[in-house]
Amino acid sequence: MTKVPESEIQDLLGEGIAAARAGDKEEAFRLLTRVTELQENNAEAWLWLSSVTDTLADKLVYLEQAVELAPDNAEARAALERVRKKQPARTPLEGEETLHCTWHPERETLLRCNRCGRAMCTECAVRHPVGLRCKECVRQTRSPVYDVRPESLAVALAAGTGISLLAGFIVPMFGFWSIFIAPVAGGFVAEAIERSVPRQRGRPIQVVAGVSVVLGLLLAQGLLPILLRGLPPAAFVILALGALFNLFNLIYLALAIITAARRLR
Repeated sequence: MTKVPESEIQDLLGEGIAAARAGDKEEAFRLLTRVTELQENNAEAWLWLSSVTDTLADKLVYLEQAVELAPDNAEARAALERVRKKQPARTPLEGEETLHCTWHPERETLLRCNRCGRAMCTECAVRHPVGLRCKECVRQTRSPVYDVRPESLAVALAAGTGISLLAGFIVPMFGFWSIFIAPVAGGFVAEAIERSVPRQRGRPIQVVAGVSVVLGLLLAQGLLPILLRGLPPAAFVILALGALFNLFNLIYLALAIITAARRLR
């Protein structure tokens, strides 16, 4: 895995703190969680994460992590003490009874969710920035930023393809130099998607961005010539295949898709 520069991590942290101060908890949670994924020992990120979640169990986990990493941080210790006073006592475990997965009672397990305490097997355990959690807790705490609805994907596809269509029409004019156009095109595709479906991120949006880049190129180099030159519809297949087997086009697609996906992660 490529190591992310410290400066980029600090930029993410700064943006996350700014979002938290502005009251944008969803965006702050996304940015700060990303920081903890890249740098698990960042006590400041864990401390700020505790301020943008409304769940006491999560606040407790985040603050415990912050205090463990920075035991001299008086603010973190005071916040942890306040949360501990509010946290209801858990029901004690029953002796040495063998644990069974909550969702697969026939399976014995040694794992418990670090949020709700329910027993879970390895199939039901989900890796989380703060440890293993059950699938129900992960679903409950998942940021809405990453819960993309089908209609949002359709809007994003239309917006991204529209911009990509313009870029795809220009690419053949530049040949080798299209490699310099690709990152710009990818950035514009990502920008169009961000504007059309604000506050939506994650793998589905990244996939849509990639599909938009490819569709735009195929439509520009396959469909437009048919419309402009009066060629038969069957020529689209030949023109589209020709576009996909063009080396410069392939390089353009790769660079544009990577740029758009990185921006929408």
